[in-house]
Amino acid sequence: MEHIDIQDIWRQNEMILEQNRKFNIELLKEVKIDKAKSSLKNLLFLPISTLLFNTLVASYALCFTVLNYEFWYFVFSGLMISFFSIWFVISSIKQLKLILLVDYKNEILTIQEDLSKIKIAVVKNLRIASYLLPFGPFIALFLFKAILNIDLMEVLDFKMLVSFGISTVVLEIISLVVLRALKPKNINKKWLNWLLMGNGSQVNDAIVFLDDIKTFEENNQ
Repeated sequence: MEHIDIQDIWRQNEMILEQNRKFNIELLKEVKIDKAKSSLKNLLFLPISTLLFNTLVASYALCFTVLNYEFWYFVFSGLMISFFSIWFVISSIKQLKLILLVDYKNEILTIQEDLSKIKIAVVKNLRIASYLLPFGPFIALFLFKAILNIDLMEVLDFKMLVSFGISTVVLEIISLVVLRALKPKNINKKWLNWLLMGNGSQVNDAIVFLDDIKTFEENNQ
């Protein structure tokens, strides 16, 4: 009889320990997921500000193109800036969609996969900026005309035009190097995480919070 009582007490203790373990896991999940949500909310500013800014830039660049239709280089500059601004707008909308559609009721691994997609979307903006690099001289033409009302092509001499061409080639090379570095396979590299500091690092913070849950679950199995 005494042996049976001890077994019953042991089972009860195991049940209490299991309940406590489940309670601790659920409590930790709630705390860490709330922190992950908070991190992603802080990230919302990036796609929203990018969306608004580039919408304005694209609108102005199109007007600029129409007003300066007589000069091919202004038309090219305006259309080029409009194209990249619209590209940024589309990318920002996709980022917002990914952030807002994260379902925190899913399994931790599924949530982390969703967060990784958001990080890739943030890096895509850097890739768009890299594609823009070779057009730097045309951006300069656009800015001088738009801000200072100066037509650089009328001011530049032959040597400056040669420098214009050389800088385009150099920027093209830099662009190719940066694009190669920003491939998805490098998404977790330390240098890329450093580059995203403050403007994308929120995703890393959220992933770390979820890693804490996985580690706790593994240690308490």
